[in-house]
Amino acid sequence: MIRKIKAALLLCLMSAAGLSVNAAWQDIRRGQLPAQLPTELTVRFAGREDAAWYLRESEGRVAVFEGRKAKEPAAVTPIETASLRSADRQLLADGIPAADTAELLALLEDLGS
Repeated sequence: MIRKIKAALLLCLMSAAGLSVNAAWQDIRRGQLPAQLPTELTVRFAGREDAAWYLRESEGRVAVFEGRKAKEPAAVTPIETASLRSADRQLLADGIPAADTAELLALLEDLGS
């Protein structure tokens, strides 16, 4: 009788573990899909082509560029783009404008946290 209870309990635990692994896998796969950017972000960064600074990806890290047309980064931060949310990575691909140094530092602090 106790053997049957142990077997049933073990079966329940194995089933729960399988369901947990499946749910985790689905969450991981969902995170790899391209995220839709919230409208407030796309509106906030639209029409700012004259910004002094731009954040973009360079060699797998967040880099600071002087102006939109700069080819080489002025600085490369230790912030790895792989550690960012998919929405942030999508914004970096387009370039995140910063009008001045204060806004640039605020953006870097946000991405680094």
